[in-house]
Amino acid sequence: MLGIAIVLLAQLATPPASPSPPPPLPPPLHSGSLAMTCPVGGEKFTAATVPVYSIMGRRPDGQPYSEVPFPHPIPECPGNGLVVFADFTAAETQDLARWIATPVYQAMRTTESPFYRAYWLARKIGRPDADALELLLPAIWSAKGQDRNDSHRPFTTRYQQVLVNAVNQLPASVPADDRIWLQAQAANALREMGEYAKAERMRGLAASSPTTRPALTTYLQDLQKVIARHDRSDEPLDMIPDVQAAILCKNSPPKDAFGRAYCAQPSIAGIFKQST
Repeated sequence: MLGIAIVLLAQLATPPASPSPPPPLPPPLHSGSLAMTCPVGGEKFTAATVPVYSIMGRRPDGQPYSEVPFPHPIPECPGNGLVVFADFTAAETQDLARWIATPVYQAMRTTESPFYRAYWLARKIGRPDADALELLLPAIWSAKGQDRNDSHRPFTTRYQQVLVNAVNQLPASVPADDRIWLQAQAANALREMGEYAKAERMRGLAASSPTTRPALTTYLQDLQKVIARHDRSDEPLDMIPDVQAAILCKNSPPKDAFGRAYCAQPSIAGIFKQST
């Protein structure tokens, strides 16, 4: 009994253990971070990532509709400013070291989108034209946010003109489907710039070549109608998903005859009624 009493006294004399800290909260669903090593120079840094997201259709310029902002951030080495847009070969890494050290590139760090710099570097190290130009599209998306309500859209227009010029100079070696896709994007850029005659010529050039991608054929047919009515909006109602069109009809009722008729369609108006 004495032994039991001693044990009980010892237990009573022992201060209660401090509560365990709560387990760490999981990171936000749509954001995260990734430890990286800069391919040039070996600098360690942490880059923002978006590990989970969904896409609910796209605008004519390719920018997705999603619950997270697009474009996603592109990793950039803090020291030398290299934008890590891909996995690089040893030869490409050597070339990148040379190009990012130039005064031109270092100056661009304060004036150009990271995606434009990725496009610039991709061209310099000899990446395929279609791959390089694909990096230019997110630069256009981000430029639209930078221009905000400026009707002249100086940043957007400058990058769109780079896209158009590059597409006009594509070499014959570019695969047919890639060429048609890039010409379609250039035609859309010209439309958004209000250059309707040039947009239709570019669109017609793309449509004149056979493609193995049915979605491209549909895109070009739809784009023809939008160009013909001189619609330069980023989100023409008949080239975006019905749900997005219904949201625009609700939040910014169109004043033109086409827009009013489009919003009045049962397939669109029905979504509008369900969302009220």
